[in-house]
Amino acid sequence: MIKTRSEALSILGLGPDASLARIKAVYKDLVKKCHPDVTGSKDFTAYNRITEAYQFLCNDTDGHVLTHSRVVGKTTKRQSASNADYAAFQKKAKEAKERRKQEFEQKQKDFAAMYEKQEADYKRAMEAIDAIRVARAIQSMIWANGMEKDSDDNKE
Repeated sequence: MIKTRSEALSILGLGPDASLARIKAVYKDLVKKCHPDVTGSKDFTAYNRITEAYQFLCNDTDGHVLTHSRVVGKTTKRQSASNADYAAFQKKAKEAKERRKQEFEQKQKDFAAMYEKQEADYKRAMEAIDAIRVARAIQSMIWANGMEKDSDDNKE
């Protein structure tokens, strides 16, 4: 891991007073020469070392990170997040958390209402079953006492 600017500059073969434009130019030349696809080697050590030195210098000079893609010579510039970006992210995260909390509470309420309805339906069903049992018990007692047979004899 590169720790100092002078170490990174020495890897690229530059002096201590190299400008960012000079660093970029030397980096592009070295990458074109040392890339494993160009050299035919499977050893990425030199290429990775050059890329690491370049990224260190770019971070060191202007606070931005320049990353090298797999296509030679193509770089993308990424800026570090600002405090405003971080605050916006936190606000969105807080809103999303609150929305999830509200959705969860609504699901709990819906479940509780469904459970209460099922309990009420079950209670009504059991009361109906009990009423049918009582009616059958009364009917059995009537038949056992022969009361219904007398009423059938009177009809004839």
